[in-house]
Amino acid sequence: MLNLANGHGLILKMVNPRALLFLVPLLLLLTAACSSGSDDTIISSEQQAGGPEYSGVIVTTDMAVGVSRIMFGVINRDGMPELSTSSDVKVYFLVPREDARELKQSLTARFVDWPTTVGGVFVADLDLDTAGAYELDISFTSSIGAPIFAQTSFLLKEEPSTPALGSPAPASVTHTAALTDDISHITTSPVPDLDLYELSIHEALQQDKPVVIVFATPAFCVSATCGPQVGELTKVKESVGDRANYIHVEVFEEPHLMKEARPTGDLVPAVEEWGLPTEPWTFIIDSQGLVRAKFEQFTTASEIESNLREIL
Repeated sequence: MLNLANGHGLILKMVNPRALLFLVPLLLLLTAACSSGSDDTIISSEQQAGGPEYSGVIVTTDMAVGVSRIMFGVINRDGMPELSTSSDVKVYFLVPREDARELKQSLTARFVDWPTTVGGVFVADLDLDTAGAYELDISFTSSIGAPIFAQTSFLLKEEPSTPALGSPAPASVTHTAALTDDISHITTSPVPDLDLYELSIHEALQQDKPVVIVFATPAFCVSATCGPQVGELTKVKESVGDRANYIHVEVFEEPHLMKEARPTGDLVPAVEEWGLPTEPWTFIIDSQGLVRAKFEQFTTASEIESNLREIL
């Protein structure tokens, strides 16, 4: 689910599925955060009356029962982001058919810098046992000393669309440098790291070592985080070395073929096989071929490496 504001939730019912990869939730941090009124959005009475002073914006699109990594931002009425080093978060389950909510989790979300003008997002790990509608209460002191309180809502699914933690990674056949005459036919990275195109996913899964996979389209990524995300993968490779394998999967077939500065090719089969609703995505697979960690949108090399070293 893409939590689009100001009526743009209707876009999801109209666009070509290929275009969904360009509808990046982070862009909401640069626009007003009024509710759309679509079926996917929970509208509070305060929002209907004109909107709260501050609003939370969920960046994550694929959360399900169990452990989920949630990312969110907070914007003011002018649509500008409010920043801090961390925020206190209370997670409430909205009881069906009742005007009541049940506190499920209290935690601290850390702020993670992104390589964009927005600055970054808050990140936390949720562990929830019931699918349904949830509300976040977010509290922190802004970088200029102002007290901030914001709320936002999300829907938790029974099962994720991407491979669940602990499940087998799909053995997708992906493009490699050895099978192309021109590296630009399989990646839009401006300066490709050829090491990331040595193995297909299915080949890497046959080796007795972990693999880190980044799905991203550096040239066409609206959030401007895809190129940097591939760069973070190279950093992990240079730090950890050949104890693991590293793969970048460009999400478009023949990405060098364009019309009006947009790709004309279809999505590569692996996008559907991995159930990706957005990009970039990063997955860490252990030596047994099981998904051990996954990250939607931008993730730092240090976080990837930390999770990878736990399974080496």
